Amino acid sequence: MKNSLEQLEKALGYSFRKKDLLFMALTHPSYAFENNLPSNERLEFLGDAVLSLIVAEKLYQRCPLASEGRLSQRRAEFVQKATLTEISQRLGLGRFLLLGKGEKKQGGERTPSNLANALEAVIGAIYLDGGIRPTRSFIQRHFFKKSK
Repeated sequence: MKNSLEQLEKALGYSFRKKDLLFMALTHPSYAFENNLPSNERLEFLGDAVLSLIVAEKLYQRCPLASEGRLSQRRAEFVQKATLTEISQRLGLGRFLLLGKGEKKQGGERTPSNLANALEAVIGAIYLDGGIRPTRSFIQRHFFKKSK
């Protein structure tokens, strides 16, 4: 798995000091249950909040004349499952997910909710590992394209 994690870190553009955080971010609840490990759900919770904060901050800076309603609408576009899934697919995150037997059999590495949840967990892991600055850089690189 070490080489796999290095490949993923390269795709993410972030190298973890605490590899166990990345491992946990990739641990689907089904795998966690089968192997008596913590799942990525707590990191997903944190990542969701951090992503929302950083996207809100960026939109606030980029759109000084936008109303609260417009800013909320734009933030929702960035943090919705479809956007998270698309970015997760671009990063190839599904290849690295640790899935239980049944989830793997059902093609869980392609399931939009699994991909979106794992990306949020990775964001939470980056935040815990390196703080706000590298998390902001990650989100800038992967969520804010010139078209948005």
